[in-house]
Amino acid sequence: MKERIMQAAVQEMNYRGLRFSIRDVAGRLGISTKTLYQHFGSKEEIIAAVVERAVTEMTEAEEKLMEEPSLTLMDKLHQALIVLPRGVAFHDIQILSELKMRYPDQWEVVQTHIDKGWDNIRVLFREGVDSGLLRDFDVELFIQIYVGAWYRLMDPELAGQSGQPAKPMEQALTGMVDILLTGIRRI
Repeated sequence: MKERIMQAAVQEMNYRGLRFSIRDVAGRLGISTKTLYQHFGSKEEIIAAVVERAVTEMTEAEEKLMEEPSLTLMDKLHQALIVLPRGVAFHDIQILSELKMRYPDQWEVVQTHIDKGWDNIRVLFREGVDSGLLRDFDVELFIQIYVGAWYRLMDPELAGQSGQPAKPMEQALTGMVDILLTGIRRI
């Protein structure tokens, strides 16, 4: 039942953002709020479980990429830098912004992953430099630029400044990563 509740919560997040209610989730499942509360004590607990799952999915996807023999080093780097959880509402810049503003404990989990989950990427960078595919560059500076740009992409006030609607997070990340990886590739 916990899994079904989390799936319904994700559907509500995709529909309403983080403004969904326990009643919305229960209604989507056709259960009472009392039944839902037997599995999760609050909306915050549901969001925390969804966030934990999303971070786990991203970590597992990155590990899978590292093991994939059919991908080139550049493909692995590109895909690892744009890993987002599939089917989870956190592909939407607005929802990430809401999470940061309204649920700081849950946001901390996402932020820790973004700030600290770089070991595999460092390995790929080193392989690229050692093989001559990438020029020698300051890896830590690259990471700082990436993280800074990631947070900038997430800023709802900046996302729509051009008069255009904000891009989905995956599209924005793909564009950013294309630019960053072009800058470190040996010509």
